[in-house]
Amino acid sequence: MRTQVLRALRGRFEPEERPDPTPQGDETTVRVLACGLCHSDLHIVDGRWPAFPLPRVLGHEIAGFHEELGNVLVYAPFGCGGCDHCERTEEVMCPDVTEAGMVVDGGYAERVLVPHRRFLYPLGDLDPVHAAPLACGGVTPYRAVKRTLTLAGAQTPTVALIGAGGLGQFGIQYLHLLSDARVTAIDPAGAKRDRARALGVEAAAAPDEVEGRFDAVMDFVGSDDTGSLSARLVRPGGVVMQVGAYGGGTRVGLSMVPHESIWSLSLWGSRDELGEVIEIARRGELDWQTEAVALDDVNDAHRRLRAGEVTGRLVLVP
Repeated sequence: MRTQVLRALRGRFEPEERPDPTPQGDETTVRVLACGLCHSDLHIVDGRWPAFPLPRVLGHEIAGFHEELGNVLVYAPFGCGGCDHCERTEEVMCPDVTEAGMVVDGGYAERVLVPHRRFLYPLGDLDPVHAAPLACGGVTPYRAVKRTLTLAGAQTPTVALIGAGGLGQFGIQYLHLLSDARVTAIDPAGAKRDRARALGVEAAAAPDEVEGRFDAVMDFVGSDDTGSLSARLVRPGGVVMQVGAYGGGTRVGLSMVPHESIWSLSLWGSRDELGEVIEIARRGELDWQTEAVALDDVNDAHRRLRAGEVTGRLVLVP
């Protein structure tokens, strides 16, 4: 099978022919139909996260074909299946989790090995190429929005949403689906602000144009700058939810941030939540943009994502 392999940090992907994976025991294989590109992939290449073993086939937003289930979405945090987290379907929290595309090989390939069928979710009539980003870009903001609304507690919360890219655009829609939130989208890119307006935000602005305090701040970037911006925008007793994994943040302590503000992190989503997102998408309640790119063009796709040239989500197609 064809793969694209990362051999060194900050390196380029190299094509490599490998044997098809051979499942054993409960394992199964999926023929990859599409694999979304995520900013997490850039962080892995750049070494921003704890070192993952190289060489590695990246890619965790995997849609494919399973011989018995048909078109499926792969839940990529492969948990042990026996701990309390896994029993609650929150396998991303499992202490022994092995994420596809990070700890084990992922979807920048023609086939991927999956430890168990419980990680496969049938897509029904959803287009697998269009649906691939739901595996992370779709479910991550869903979990973050649910947690933010629970902590904020307000019936009609004011929400500052920092970063109106792929994840942020899903976040805007979940805020509207799950609440009566009044959302202000914050992004330096005019095209992303325009997209946020099309999705129905109350306001859209560049970071230096935003004034006032908000019941909740959702940071879909996660840099030092957006951490400082979050501290400036959250009201006393409000909520800051960091979702983006750029590697930054801000110091939190008495007199450092607004009094009694709640600061939290949100990571990926549970298996159950992925199933919920797929059902929302199948009902036609989500609008997201994808662009298909050939697997062999992965290096240019990473360049475009890094340069901020992508408004929606790029999807690699073998």
